Amino acid sequence: MNIHRVSKTIGLTFVVCLALFVAMAASSCRKEKADQITPAPGPDFDLVHIMTCHKEQNRYPSQIISGLEGTWLWVSNTCFWSGDSTFTADRHVVVTFSDAGMYQVFEDSKVESEGTWKLSQAGDDVWSISTTRQSRYLHGYVWLCEDELVFFSSYIDGCDYYFTRR
Repeated sequence: MNIHRVSKTIGLTFVVCLALFVAMAASSCRKEKADQITPAPGPDFDLVHIMTCHKEQNRYPSQIISGLEGTWLWVSNTCFWSGDSTFTADRHVVVTFSDAGMYQVFEDSKVESEGTWKLSQAGDDVWSISTTRQSRYLHGYVWLCEDELVFFSSYIDGCDYYFTRR
């Protein structure tokens, strides 16, 4: 009977040690993905500055297309009905644009939208992007200035979404 009790104790100890080992191994093997970048606190964005800069630096559609390529982090937004108030992003949103015309929008590490995108002319020297699937973050005119990007749709009573490059 004593041997039987020792066997149970050894078995239980083995199971507990194995569970602890698995838990420690799982927590130490984390990869940083594009959709898990920690957002940096962002001040209000200066839309007039970004629009002016965009018009100076992006005279050709090819400049806008190459400027959009990469990973963008949503920082804040302002909406038509909120007046001049800018709100910090309430979700962790990361957008990636590839040179092959593919995009992905991650919202809190889940795919919100993905597919293909292309630049579309919305007026004289005004551009927007067309996507195969709709995303609330990628709607409106594209205003791009170096590492700042605004999807501007307050002109149609929507929201302007401000992103920074990562």
